[in-house]
Amino acid sequence: MTSRSLLLTLFWIGLPLLVYGQLYNSGPAYGSSKHVIFIGVDGLSPDGIREASTPALDRLMSEGSYSLSARGVRPTNSSPNWGSMLMGAAPEQHGVTSNGWREDRQPYPPTTKVGNRGWFPTIFDLIQDQRPEMEVGTVYHWKGFQNLFNRETPDYEKHGRTEEITTEIAIDYIESQKPNYLFVHLDHVDAAGHRDGHGSQPYYASVTKADSLIGLLLDALDETFGDSYVVMVSSDHGGVGFGHGGDSLAEIEIPWIIAGQGIKSGLDLQSRINTFDSPSMAAYLLGVQQPQAWIGRPVVESLQNEEPPVFLYPQNVVDPEPRIIPSSDPALSFGGLFVGMPDPIEIRHSNPDRPSTIHFTTDGTEPTPSSAVYENAIMVEDGLILRAKQYSGEKATSLEAQGSFRVLSPETPKHVKVDFYEIEEIEALPDFFSMEPISSTTTWEISLNHLELPREENIAAVFTAYVEVKEGGTWRSVLASDDGSKMFVNGIPLIDNDGNHGIIEVEGEAPIPAGIHEIRVEWFNGAGGKWLGVFVEGPGMPYQEIPYSMYVDQPAD
Repeated sequence: MTSRSLLLTLFWIGLPLLVYGQLYNSGPAYGSSKHVIFIGVDGLSPDGIREASTPALDRLMSEGSYSLSARGVRPTNSSPNWGSMLMGAAPEQHGVTSNGWREDRQPYPPTTKVGNRGWFPTIFDLIQDQRPEMEVGTVYHWKGFQNLFNRETPDYEKHGRTEEITTEIAIDYIESQKPNYLFVHLDHVDAAGHRDGHGSQPYYASVTKADSLIGLLLDALDETFGDSYVVMVSSDHGGVGFGHGGDSLAEIEIPWIIAGQGIKSGLDLQSRINTFDSPSMAAYLLGVQQPQAWIGRPVVESLQNEEPPVFLYPQNVVDPEPRIIPSSDPALSFGGLFVGMPDPIEIRHSNPDRPSTIHFTTDGTEPTPSSAVYENAIMVEDGLILRAKQYSGEKATSLEAQGSFRVLSPETPKHVKVDFYEIEEIEALPDFFSMEPISSTTTWEISLNHLELPREENIAAVFTAYVEVKEGGTWRSVLASDDGSKMFVNGIPLIDNDGNHGIIEVEGEAPIPAGIHEIRVEWFNGAGGKWLGVFVEGPGMPYQEIPYSMYVDQPAD
């Protein structure tokens, strides 16, 4: 090898190390903060900040830098995301794949670990190993948070029974111990999403309450540290209806806010931010070297004394779908089954801060810039399929919203039979043929709309219906549920969406001849949010929930 070749080889070997060091372990702001406080609000969505009254968060966004399009990791459940906010990595590295994860019960080992135990290195470990003189603590509302780290590592760790108590404990700790790093977790917004539905008024009220608690924390920080601290606020996930855990933008998109010493003011960040970037940012500010196993990056764009990153490609900002109101079920985003005439339909911008025009159709076709512009409420008589999207000129600026409005009278016959089963600690669908239902009823469609359940949790149901297909051909079906479900056509399995999860869609297709066919859907809800929807698309029929006109009585033998 020539001298020149050797020099080039050494250069290319050393370049990644040099770049890594420049990005994560050096720079004007590296080690610039003595106090970093992270406030995590479980279930806080960008929509919650836009729609609720949040003076404290508004102050932080005005005085600091922020993104309302940061993202969590999959699955969009709490432990994988809080784990990522502690461990600077994703489930692929740290191994926390569900809320059931424990140090001694792991689906696969972490890529690296601290000592002889099974813990992937957390921000607590980094600080204690490299800066043992620093005071490190955590105060958390959700008790499951304590499963994500070695509780012997922080100098202080405490569980609060309520959001108010959690905040009080954190304030006492701030004032008495003046921590260098503190992780505060509040859980009540997530509880409101599960109880009342994301996007509901009680949900927004819980966001306002979280904001008031954050305001109390800020008052304590100002009093204790003056202007010599940095505070970050973020979340683990958003939500859809009563749950989360699926793959929608509303579930994976989260807010990320930073303010305080050395942070740029009023900056809407262009950086693409993930949950695992938060501990990387904290480590950078505290002057703590992050391990190679971490994949997080400090958000240097927010720092006053740092050069902003070079963006090779433009930021892809897509707003959530516009809001269609009313909904017949708090767990539904749009439309639903209405028994009696619904109120006129309103379509609202999902992000009022971004100028756009809403275009819509009512025949199931895709809305384009040439489709009707929404200006006035839309009357519903016999039902319709409404599709809407926000545009700026010819460019779509939002996801598409679709609402199927089914309007029936109370006297309309019910063709769907439902058998209920109570199953304790249910995690998957059982063999119902070997079981006896606790009760049975009839309803208008295969969904939870206008269906009274014997109880809300640890409940299963089997829906049996007959539908008439007017035109044979290839039919596509989508089964969406929270928790698990399965779909059978004429006794043959078509879709398997089983398991304990948030709203997840699974599709299947099959050739279906004209005629009457049996549809059987099995569903269960273990705990938390619940939902069920069956969508079809076939010859002469646009994608929609099974319309009432397809349901018929069971044919005579």
